[in-house]
Amino acid sequence: MIDTLYFFEGLGFSLLLGMLIGIEREKKSQIAGLSSFGGIRTMSLVGMLGYLVYVFFGEAMPLFSIFTGGFLLMIVSAYVISSVLGKDYGATSEIATFFVYITGVLVGMGEYLIATVVTLLVLALLYLKKPLHTFVKRVEKEEVYDTVKFIVVVFVILPLLPNQTFGPLDILNPYNIWLMVIFISGISFVSYVAIKLVGPKKGIGLGGLLGGLVSSTAVSMSFSNLSKRSKSIVDPFVFGILIASSAMFFRVLLEVTVLNRALFPTLMVPMGAMGITGVILSFFYWFKRKGESRTVTDKQLNLQSPFQLWPALQFGLFFAALLFISKFVSLNFGDQGLYLTAFISGFVDVDAITVSMSNLSLAGDISNFAAATTITIATMTNTLVKGIIVLSFGSHTVGRKTFTALILIMAVGLLSLLLFKLNLVDGITSVVNGVAW
Repeated sequence: MIDTLYFFEGLGFSLLLGMLIGIEREKKSQIAGLSSFGGIRTMSLVGMLGYLVYVFFGEAMPLFSIFTGGFLLMIVSAYVISSVLGKDYGATSEIATFFVYITGVLVGMGEYLIATVVTLLVLALLYLKKPLHTFVKRVEKEEVYDTVKFIVVVFVILPLLPNQTFGPLDILNPYNIWLMVIFISGISFVSYVAIKLVGPKKGIGLGGLLGGLVSSTAVSMSFSNLSKRSKSIVDPFVFGILIASSAMFFRVLLEVTVLNRALFPTLMVPMGAMGITGVILSFFYWFKRKGESRTVTDKQLNLQSPFQLWPALQFGLFFAALLFISKFVSLNFGDQGLYLTAFISGFVDVDAITVSMSNLSLAGDISNFAAATTITIATMTNTLVKGIIVLSFGSHTVGRKTFTALILIMAVGLLSLLLFKLNLVDGITSVVNGVAW
């Protein structure tokens, strides 16, 4: 016996989901001045059809298969007719119609959340047609190959790696090491795709911000070289380098939040202080500019695809080495050994030391205070490196302004470490720990 109220609730929900897709399809066809396979009425009917077919025939699989197969055959026939008569070989509307049928079936199964998510994903793909096609035009063939190779390696190698610790200090876990490589590359890849979607031509600022989430050092080097070739442009390049450098601090906080949330309150003060200082200084130069150009091209931004295999392997090896060295120096030389390791690693990379410290503090091998201090020292060193890069490769004015601002950011980091040393931050971190978590 079917519950009448529950039945009509599902029927109405499947109707609503179909209408959402139908409105988008009909609106798109009206703008283009063309007829479409499915509008608001067709999609609404299809959503209810999927729901009714499952409700009445879901337990009778032969009948359910006949109805579903017949509906799929009808869509294929409609596509063939429109292709022959209208010379329109796109199948987007037909495929969207079948998805509406599937969401109706999902509603009949009681999977309301899954049906809603599927509908929203289909709606997003339909609505973002132009940005997606623009994105494809910006993607290079080598980037596609790099991504495919990396994804294959991820899904082939990761399941085969042993998920247990090895080595003299029982610290190296191949599965976790490769998982961290995927995690860091994933953050970079999302930012990289965002740059490809919106395009750095939106401005040096946007290119610098998103590029900073991929590699703030690469952005600093690129903008430094550009500033030397375009000496009339000063403040926009200073802004771009500073905003990219500031993005590094927030990226570190994101990584720590995912890997070891208990470390976040302790690290929030130095990272937040340096990041906010960098943002303030950035916008000082943003509003100070005098009609200077703010555009930059993909090639000028000079970012490498984060899914290249060899750099990913290098990061994994560097992370494993840092994990081993950090545990070794912590056992034999205490926190001072960790701080020296952080200072040296900061010249090369910040992500590896961040990930290794997060893992060590999570395992209880080092304190949150030692981990936060170590990460702060590494980010300060990396900030100094970017200042040296800009001084060496940028125009004189851009180099001087940027280096001064980066030194000020480092000074804020030193002050935060001093506050830690004097135990003046305990109250702040305890409040953050109590409120946020």
